[in-house]
Amino acid sequence: MTDGLALLSTGLLDYASLRPEQLQPALEHLLDANLTALARIVTDHGQSPGWDDLVLAVERLDQRLEDHFHSLVPLVYEGEQWALAVDACNGLLLDWNRRKHEHPGLYEAYQRLDKAALDVEQRVVLSRIFRGFRLGGFQLGTTERTQLRETDAAIAALEQQFMANLNNARDGWSHLLSDEAQLSGLSDAHRQRLRKRASEAGLDGWWVDLGETTVELILERADDRVLRELIYRASTTLATDRGRDQANDNVPVLRALLRLRHERARLLGLANAAEQGLELKAARTTLEVEAFLEGLIKGCRPRLQADLRILQARASQQGFTAIQPWDFAYLSRCIRDEATANLGVLDRFALEGALSVFWRRHERLFGIRLSPCAASAWHPDVRVLEVTEDDRLLGYIYLDLHERPGKLPWPYCYPMRQRHEDTDGTLTVPTALVSCCFGHGADLSHTDLCKVFHECGHAMHQLLVNNRHRLLNRTVPSMLGPDGCEFVGMLTEQWCWSAPVLQEIIAATPQTTQVSQEQLRQWLSARRRLQAVTEARQLRLAWFDFIAHRDDAVRHDLRSLARRASEYVGLPESLAQDGFAESFDYLVTGYEAGYYSYKWAQAHAIDAFTRFEQDGVDQRAVAQDLRRKIIAKGGLRDLSASFDAFVGRSVSFQAYQRWHEPA
Repeated sequence: MTDGLALLSTGLLDYASLRPEQLQPALEHLLDANLTALARIVTDHGQSPGWDDLVLAVERLDQRLEDHFHSLVPLVYEGEQWALAVDACNGLLLDWNRRKHEHPGLYEAYQRLDKAALDVEQRVVLSRIFRGFRLGGFQLGTTERTQLRETDAAIAALEQQFMANLNNARDGWSHLLSDEAQLSGLSDAHRQRLRKRASEAGLDGWWVDLGETTVELILERADDRVLRELIYRASTTLATDRGRDQANDNVPVLRALLRLRHERARLLGLANAAEQGLELKAARTTLEVEAFLEGLIKGCRPRLQADLRILQARASQQGFTAIQPWDFAYLSRCIRDEATANLGVLDRFALEGALSVFWRRHERLFGIRLSPCAASAWHPDVRVLEVTEDDRLLGYIYLDLHERPGKLPWPYCYPMRQRHEDTDGTLTVPTALVSCCFGHGADLSHTDLCKVFHECGHAMHQLLVNNRHRLLNRTVPSMLGPDGCEFVGMLTEQWCWSAPVLQEIIAATPQTTQVSQEQLRQWLSARRRLQAVTEARQLRLAWFDFIAHRDDAVRHDLRSLARRASEYVGLPESLAQDGFAESFDYLVTGYEAGYYSYKWAQAHAIDAFTRFEQDGVDQRAVAQDLRRKIIAKGGLRDLSASFDAFVGRSVSFQAYQRWHEPA
């Protein structure tokens, strides 16, 4: 037993031995030990600090508490007792960070370090440490610091309320279909899933809810226009005063949240809330971000208008008097299906086959090996992979791929532990979790395939970052910047749009007829068609998010700002009625003022991927270059600097535009 939590020989937690009541006492013990050790470090070394006896000594305290906590996070979805225990542990971690930064003499000790004696990595680490002090307000006077603490607590409460309102609104809506004919257009597998949901609730019929997967499925596949309208109206009025339960209205919450974020920024000496996150992003000014978004929006508008004309013509053919918001995804899918009907490609890929191709490509291109590891996990569905290179351990990946009650219904990657080299030669290897919510035995759509590759790309990023210091190796937005964090996932996703890779995945899908690469290129080109409405909606979210955090005054009329966002990107009047802001959860999950980073990362990823697509290129050599110049660097430098080193120039948006303008 270590600190009350059992470890396996691999250094991973022995989840099979854990009980909810163990967690909080174990972390309380670590917290108390950390506080005692911190006081001793400052007393013994605060006046004449060295890198090892101050920075790395404090880092060891951070590491043992953080590594334990992050390994416990997956348990939060395994039942209420686990959730309460993990939440209590999160409170202890927050308490440690606050008390560490407030410890008398620690900040001054960091300032006394001999900066001239530090190497490049150490200087970047020290700048991150000082950033933590600065953004935490630890240089403010007593009154201002107290105000900042109160503001932070109020912001956290409002973020929780926003999500609670959204979840309550989503969970409070459901619709039972009694006639299977209403599900015309959906596959048998999809119908069985909805039937199973109803049966589990003791009902006879087909259970439709407002989960993201169900909404996308109905709007894209259901032939019944009345059903599509029902789902669309319900999903776009979630947590609004137009929803079923007006008590969940998120507009007042969001208005108060934006006010407090702007107040926090001003307390820290910043002009607005949008400036706070720019330090870790490639963009350095708000004007640079606005120019970036304006360029993408300007490029999208002609494609959007062309797509709307095509969709309106198709709507007229089907007898619609006017195209409605619940028709766009459906008509786009119908047109794409017709374009690909004779190509012999099914939008169906085996999960295990896709994963095997992903791992094999990384073995071929990066020289790494992934193999099963006999380690216990928090659920029997979870598998553990050991990742090695030349018989040297790189780290571990937990694969939690299947749905079960209580699990988050969307895919994500969670970095549980990051690489760190200590002065005594001890190496901590990284660990990452890939979580999805697929049914057992279910096939993936191409959209699902992209999501799997994206999240597995994040996991491999976590394992291949190669700085000595763990602070630069955690692949999360707060450490890497959201653009640097999302770039690798976006780049890995590009393999799903590569005909040779897709052909390899199809070959690994049982009972699937093989098709030529030319057929696949045509199929992929058709799939990229009629995507301008989706692109414009993404740009609408990015612009709304950034302007709301740049301009304090707009919070007074968020509905007006939402309408302006729709008009600015060129969306039709019917889509301007969407209540998207009230259910825009990225506003409260760490991406505020940074949602644009998805598009920033995508533009860089598509451009970078052109190096892999050049005729005759040695892809292994390109992959090794990518690993050395971008992936391994982690938080050592921003995305723009790493991209320039890899491609040999600044980013060009021509590849992004070509990708969105398929032949």
